[in-house]
Amino acid sequence: MTTASFPPAGACDSHVHVIGPKSMFPLPPDRTYTPMDALASELRAMLARLKLDRVVLVQPSFYRTNNSCMLAAMAEIPNCRGVAVLPPKVSDAELDDLDEQGIRGLRVNIASAGAVPLDVVREQLFAAARLCERHGWHVQIFAEAETFERIAPSLLQLPVHSVIDHFGLIPPGTTDGPLRTLTRLLQSGNVWVKISGAYRTAQDPYDPRLGPLARRLVEANPDRIVWGSDWPHTPKHGPHRRDPLQEMPFQNQDTLGLLNLVPQWLNGDDKLVRKVLVSNPARLYGFD
Repeated sequence: MTTASFPPAGACDSHVHVIGPKSMFPLPPDRTYTPMDALASELRAMLARLKLDRVVLVQPSFYRTNNSCMLAAMAEIPNCRGVAVLPPKVSDAELDDLDEQGIRGLRVNIASAGAVPLDVVREQLFAAARLCERHGWHVQIFAEAETFERIAPSLLQLPVHSVIDHFGLIPPGTTDGPLRTLTRLLQSGNVWVKISGAYRTAQDPYDPRLGPLARRLVEANPDRIVWGSDWPHTPKHGPHRRDPLQEMPFQNQDTLGLLNLVPQWLNGDDKLVRKVLVSNPARLYGFD
């Protein structure tokens, strides 16, 4: 049972999004879904309520390569870093400017795009990695569990580290297959995993089988795990919504409850909790 104060000083939420105001940062008309606004001021209030000192913003799929909403929020929020989405070719000057603003990674979102051929996925990964090399950023990947079995060799060949979102979307109770692949990738030292968005890999984020899954990943490499809430918990969506322009409410998730799962998953081990919430994200996102 944890004896230290929780969360520890310097704790980081490594996966959140900001949205809007859409009147200032409109969504593209050909988007696959429409979320509500989730403003920088609301994010700051959430972080204060949970006593989290650091945060990482992740570019959501519907904003494509227009990172202006996220960058504006980053300028308002202290102790903040970001993961952007960029086209395959970007000037060195733009990369330098993004690094100065706190960007530390580039996201490749495969899960939200539907079925994507393997050669296209590899091309996206290496294109992002080439951009990341200039400043030592990482490639962040959101994909279905089975995809990681197919792209594992490519991840080990990337010239930069990669970060896998949301448990790799491995269902709780899994003991082989994609879990074995993910643990092998973690053991390489080149790959990180976010134990984030618990409700995206399990129907119930309090599923008791998530604890063993989190521990298995942490045991594979405790220096390569970070946590994220996935605030503001964007609605469930796919590439074929009937009315993608209709605004959808966020999922009803208890963000504080999601944070409190971390010490439960890690059996109250204060040292591991501090690694996952403080020292690991400090190294990955350059907070030190």
